[in-house]
Amino acid sequence: MIATAHPAREDVPFTFNADFDTEGRAAGWMRTLGADVLVRRGAVPLFLPDVESEGPAYQYAPGRMLIKWPCGIRFLVEGGDSVRYSTDGGVTPGKTRIPLFGPPWAALSLQRGLLPLHASAVSHGRDVYAFTGPPGAGKSTLSAGLTACGHSFFSDDLLIFDPASFGTEARCYSVDRHMKLWPDSLSLTGIEGGAPAGAEAAPTKWYVEPRRLPAGGAGRLSRLYVLSSSTRTPLEDASCHVESLAGRSKLEVLHGASYNVRFAADIVGRCRLFQWFVAASRHVEVWRFRRPILSTRFHEGIAYLAATLPAPAGTETAPRRGTRSQGMA
Repeated sequence: MIATAHPAREDVPFTFNADFDTEGRAAGWMRTLGADVLVRRGAVPLFLPDVESEGPAYQYAPGRMLIKWPCGIRFLVEGGDSVRYSTDGGVTPGKTRIPLFGPPWAALSLQRGLLPLHASAVSHGRDVYAFTGPPGAGKSTLSAGLTACGHSFFSDDLLIFDPASFGTEARCYSVDRHMKLWPDSLSLTGIEGGAPAGAEAAPTKWYVEPRRLPAGGAGRLSRLYVLSSSTRTPLEDASCHVESLAGRSKLEVLHGASYNVRFAADIVGRCRLFQWFVAASRHVEVWRFRRPILSTRFHEGIAYLAATLPAPAGTETAPRRGTRSQGMA
């Protein structure tokens, strides 16, 4: 295990200690002593007794969540302070770092009264701007592209909300300060790939070091962009387009951005979950961003999106675009 510096506690909502090397994942959350959560190898059942809900890869019982990973790893998340894992066959404990900071981390956060979102994000000062959407919509790629414009990379794939803050702001926390990009995204953004973020024998994303990181891992979510995705061939003359959402549409985006809304509802209850979304919507702007999904127009989309954000210090961008629906000029 690698000892890490201990940042101010307000930068993380809880701390953890694992019995394997996480290789820098969630480094700001790790403690060698006095951690809130222990991650340990141990006995994990194949099935839970008293199951109240289940899906293809998980079972829920009060206070417990069993999560099964396809590569032969099982996690048992209990009481918001314990994660046990077991590995089958030739799976080494170190490989658990890949799935740990996915569904198990989301379940752990929910057990501790926090709300995980499936989003990638950049920041400007304390303000965080996040991107959500279906798999393949380009969340991480857009964040990577914006770092080339001078924005700070905040978090990839998982963003943690603190509902206790919703009286005054939508406080959020980064988990993984490393980006994961597909090979074609590396080419588009000009970022050099690092270690593979998956099984070596399978098509994989690559971990990359962000160009710029904020000083801390906490901020306030100011805006959430939902990315439109289409299986149809995009038109060459299609324009970039942003649209401010409100009311039911806004709540639907927040609901859809939940890391796994089904087991989130199991753990905290549907009524409480809905109340969280309503409270968060008072502080977070929600915009829809449409752009042609063409590699030849990637930088055009980045420039358009960057113009809707505050300009980073020392950079010049086009005048900030308003929140009304508009197309590319």
